Amino acid sequence: MNEEILNLYRAYNVAMAADDVAALDKLLAPDFTLTHMTGYVQPRSEWLGELQRGTMRYFSSIEDHVEMKSEAKGWRVIGQNRVVASIHGSGRHEWPLNTEMTVRQIASQWQIMAAVVTTY
Repeated sequence: MNEEILNLYRAYNVAMAADDVAALDKLLAPDFTLTHMTGYVQPRSEWLGELQRGTMRYFSSIEDHVEMKSEAKGWRVIGQNRVVASIHGSGRHEWPLNTEMTVRQIASQWQIMAAVVTTY
């Protein structure tokens, strides 16, 4: 496993659980999108804005499993985490989330291009 890519995946989950927009800003590519389990494809700026406003709040993310696959242009990371969050005032809920992430190197820095979230 590539430790740098694994650390990027874990840093994303830590930053998300801490609502750390500044850290996420460094990890996410400028054209990053997050596809939610509802199927909604959310642009980077909209998601980070919701984190800043507190309309989406993440409280914890506990890793169950992660695997990585090398691709021609980067990496595909597939991880399962149990995430506690409050989405649009829904109250705290725990979801078993499967996140499939595309990671590419941009100007010598690994960044997350997209994340697609479903349940497992």
